[in-house]
Amino acid sequence: MAQVTSTRIEEVSDEEDVQIHHDLERENLLEQVQSRAKKPSCRKNFCKAIVLSIAGVLFILMMIQLWTDYGSFIQTRTFPPKIYSLGSYCKNLTNTQHTYNQLDCIYELDVLSCKIEKPSKPYAQVTPHGDITWEDERVTIDPHVSTECIELVVWSI
Repeated sequence: MAQVTSTRIEEVSDEEDVQIHHDLERENLLEQVQSRAKKPSCRKNFCKAIVLSIAGVLFILMMIQLWTDYGSFIQTRTFPPKIYSLGSYCKNLTNTQHTYNQLDCIYELDVLSCKIEKPSKPYAQVTPHGDITWEDERVTIDPHVSTECIELVVWSI
């Protein structure tokens, strides 16, 4: 029986020795691979930078081309006209309606003259209909029909 137990002990120690030897070989192999693994060269990093730069420039050029092709369509669909000013202006200065961004206006006979900071791409809507004249910082409305009040809506389109 003593021989059997000694054999088992020898087998166990042999297995442990094999495992230790295997672990050492594995560590040596890992060290060799890590030592041989090279860091990326300067040339490789430079090429990566060039490729990424070219891709970025192409993306920007593509966006510019899309905007030139579809810019006006996108602008009209995404950015609708906005009311710049809205109000009713009467000769006797009685204004019972609410106004939006009220203008400084004066009457000269039947002609309404308002001081306004001209919006980009202005559009004026006047009731009653009349001739509209834009000057530097002034809009003049000469109605076709003499009336007590003029309703003026200025849009930025």
